[in-house]
Amino acid sequence: MTALFKLKRKPRESSILYQRSKGEKVLYFFVFLIFFLYAFSLLFPLFWLLMNSLQDRTLYELNLMYGKAFVFPTELHWENYSYAFTQLSYNGANIFAMFFNSIWYTLACTLGSVLMSAFTGYALAKYQFKARGFIYGVIIFTMTVPTVGTTGAMFNLVYNVLNLYDTPFYVILKHLTGTGLNFLVLYGFFRNVSWSYAEAAFMDGAGHTRVFFSIMLPLALPAIVTLCIVSSIGAWNEYMDVLMYLPSFPTIASGMYGVSRTLPRQGYSTVYFAALVISMIPILTVFACFSNVIMKNFAVGGLKG
Repeated sequence: MTALFKLKRKPRESSILYQRSKGEKVLYFFVFLIFFLYAFSLLFPLFWLLMNSLQDRTLYELNLMYGKAFVFPTELHWENYSYAFTQLSYNGANIFAMFFNSIWYTLACTLGSVLMSAFTGYALAKYQFKARGFIYGVIIFTMTVPTVGTTGAMFNLVYNVLNLYDTPFYVILKHLTGTGLNFLVLYGFFRNVSWSYAEAAFMDGAGHTRVFFSIMLPLALPAIVTLCIVSSIGAWNEYMDVLMYLPSFPTIASGMYGVSRTLPRQGYSTVYFAALVISMIPILTVFACFSNVIMKNFAVGGLKG
């Protein structure tokens, strides 16, 4: 009986929290409380949005008039979601068109940024040439320049020089150089890959293109997959760039922003809330499915090779 009691006590005694002093336990409690409150502050707006998306239109406006912004719906009005598809539009695009624009814009941005960053990072990491250090320095310098300092010049280039304003080809121009965070991650990855793989392939008659696509790119696949997921989330939520350069192709992010500035609030607020909930579903689904991949491949400060 005594041995059985000791066996039951052993997991508790070996736990990290049990081995802490009372002061450390109090500290852990306050840290947990702080993170709990922080998580609650993030989740509460989403819950408020979902709750009000199911409110009656008229009842919601009356509650606002009486200062009751947080009232549980007495009846769930799912028709707000159908109204969101039929009654909301921006620049002639309904939610279906916005979703279509978001899909092709996200795919173009994700594939363009990650692949071009892979090309640039690999070339600068594995090949020695005179302008290598200069190009790397220019890329780092452009990343430190504030966006507000280059927006005017970029808009003039797109609008007056290249005539790519309000055309999908702007997305190609945007990611043509292959710079940014994706470049830094892939550059660091390729720097740590042994060149002996390429030398063995060269001895078997492979060329530089074959080495990159058949050896180096598959080795970087975990990093590339993670960067694609993160980049797709960022591209899906991007709205300012689309508003500036692609006004005729509103995505779900830029479209919802535009709707919020043009939609009459009276009688349409709950429909707008429903549209916001709809816009979040795809990206939340992607994150829920691939969150483990992101956490597994990302370490503190970078990617694990």
